[in-house]
Amino acid sequence: MDTHSRLTKKKGKKIIVVGEGGVGKTTLLRRSIDDVFIDSTAMTIGTDFFVKKGESSEKDIEKQPMLIWDFAGQDRFRFILKDYLKGTEGVILCFNLVQSRSLRKLNGWIDLLKEGGIWEKENVKFFLVGTQNDLAKKNHEAISKKLIKKFMDDHNIKNYFRTSSLDNSGVKELFKQIDKHMFK
Repeated sequence: MDTHSRLTKKKGKKIIVVGEGGVGKTTLLRRSIDDVFIDSTAMTIGTDFFVKKGESSEKDIEKQPMLIWDFAGQDRFRFILKDYLKGTEGVILCFNLVQSRSLRKLNGWIDLLKEGGIWEKENVKFFLVGTQNDLAKKNHEAISKKLIKKFMDDHNIKNYFRTSSLDNSGVKELFKQIDKHMFK
């Protein structure tokens, strides 16, 4: 049995993280899991795998881990996404709040998720995450709230979070909500 199959069979909820390269996906995960800010991370090659403890406060819910697959954002790695979709129960769609191109490029990721057959599944939860909120506050964000709302409406996305891995704002709230929505 290969590593992907063994990890997918592990008890927990499978979550994939997608978005353009450099938007802060890996930095967000490192902040959430290790509670550290890493200013520059090496570019993800293919995929990276993380395990995050569940944060459920419900006494009757066993705290299952989140099994998180972090996908490289460069176009040359997109072909592998479909091979990893089986068993996915959550998708984090990341974009950089100061780069409007990164929000537009999520359309390509959504197309791949549709081709892979998980976009329409009711049991899969989607979370839109604007990263680098600290820069957006300083630089008068490049992406308007109206544009983000339109994107969410166009794709029927209900969950949106603004995060900053630098100052840790929104990160805990994001993963608490993921935990809440996925471990009901």
